[in-house]
Amino acid sequence: MSHSTLFSKKIKTILTFGIAVVFFVLAFASTTNLPALAQGQTNYRLKTMFTGSDKCLDIINDAKDNQLIMANCGNYSGQFWQIEATNKSGYYRLTTLFTGSDKCLDIINDAKDNQPIMANCGNYSGQFWQIEATNFSGYYRLTTMFTGSDKCLDIINDSQDNKPIMANCGNYSGQFWQIPNFN
Repeated sequence: MSHSTLFSKKIKTILTFGIAVVFFVLAFASTTNLPALAQGQTNYRLKTMFTGSDKCLDIINDAKDNQLIMANCGNYSGQFWQIEATNKSGYYRLTTLFTGSDKCLDIINDAKDNQPIMANCGNYSGQFWQIEATNFSGYYRLTTMFTGSDKCLDIINDSQDNKPIMANCGNYSGQFWQIPNFN
């Protein structure tokens, strides 16, 4: 084998390796844009681009303590969300300080399969949430294993603009969530 053939093979190997590294870095970077989640007792707020930074996902304080609403942000335990990694890779479980670690954000299994609710935690696919980065820096999309990647947590665009629902994923500001942490 001539020196030029050997040199050519080395260059080809180096280029192939370099291209593979670039693709790996790009693929990894798209998943590392997620907020630092599931870090002990960290509290998070869930806010959408649609309702703005003054509204937070909250639990209605009624006899059931399981209905969700976008409410004015404040020092309310229903707005203090904990995000915990599950045994399912890439999925998280969401609970609040108000309802405790025994109630998880879930999707009602009915004819519509679109209403988020706080339910007893268990091994239910509606309680396994993926949090994916969007094209908008600092915003994420939330989907569940139960409804699949085609349905996103959204806010109904009605006169009140405060009801969360699972809706077809699209370029809708109600599906773009900020998840700032605070303690």
